[in-house]
Formats: sequence, C-alpha cells, structure tokens
Amino acid sequence: MRKQDIRKIIKRKRQELNKDIKQELDKRVIDNFFNSEYIKDSNIIFIYVGMDSEINTINIINKLLDMGKRVAVPKVLSQNKEMVSLEIKSILDLNESGSFGILEPDISKKDVGNEIDLIIVPGLAFDKRGYRIGYGGGFYDKFLEKHNKIKRISLCYNFQIIENVPNEEFDKRIDTIITEDEIIKINF
Repeated sequence: MRKQDIRKIIKRKRQELNKDIKQELDKRVIDNFFNSEYIKDSNIIFIYVGMDSEINTINIINKLLDMGKRVAVPKVLSQNKEMVSLEIKSILDLNESGSFGILEPDISKKDVGNEIDLIIVPGLAFDKRGYRIGYGGGFYDKFLEKHNKIKRISLCYNFQIIENVPNEEFDKRIDTIITEDEIIKINF
C-alpha cells in the first residue's frame, strides 16, 4: 500500500473515534508515557502541539511544565522548509497560528535544539521497526537527521501500528512507540 493511502485510512480511523473513547485512549497513552523511564531521564523535551484527531499533547505539555521540565515545541520556518525547537514556559506562549494552522510560539523564544534530551515525534502510522508515516512535509525527518543522537518516541493508538511502513533512505526511525496498551522499544 502507498503512503498516501495509509495516511487516508489512519486519518479517517482517528477522525471516526468517539469523543469519549478518544479521551479514554488519550489518558491511557499519556499515563503510559508519564510512567515510562523517558520522563525521569529527560530535562528538555521537544514535543509537537497536537491538532485535530491527534493525541492531546496540550495536557502533556502542561504536566511537563508543572513537573519543572523544560519544554520546547516546533516552529516551522516555511522559507527554509525546516523546524526549530523553541522553549516555552507556558501554553500561553503558543500564540501564533503556524504554517499548518498549528499553534506555535513567536520566533523570539529561545531555540534549545542543542540541549534537547527527548523528542516526541508525531505520525499517522508506525511499524515495529521504527518507521513512521508523517504528514508528508519531511520536516521531522530533517529535524531528526540534525538531532540524530537524541532519544525519539512516538505516542499513538494501537490501530496506528501497521505491519509494514513503506520507507525510503531519508526516512528517520524512532526508538520507541507508546500506545494505550504497551511500550514498544525498537531494536535497530
């Protein structure tokens, strides 16, 4: 199956989730994330701002900040077709609608790309080899290439894990997948 076909199928499945079921699944994924070893071992966490049918990362960001963790979020630089990781101190720092309608901080925030301990990577579909299908812009693959020594995990629902994600040489893998039921560590 082609990447664009997989994107359509998974997007539709996520959008069709009943609101109450989605909230319950989000809670379980988030609990698994906070109960994992990754939180205690990380000081600066780079995390995407969830949108639409994605897992609600605003709750994660708030909890990380409450724990005293430093949090960075993506800011897309359209002219360069890349992302930077800007530190926020509060959800209120997410005050601009970015290139894709996703909340972002303004460019005056500090870029902490060289200090990040953990990267939370979004995606639509994943396989147990660590490959993922994103939204097709390549922003995360470029970012992961630049920060290739940093631990990277993805949060998703069980149904987003498929047998085999088609991949190309520029696709960057993740180390761990956290779902509502399990933590899958990738060996590569």
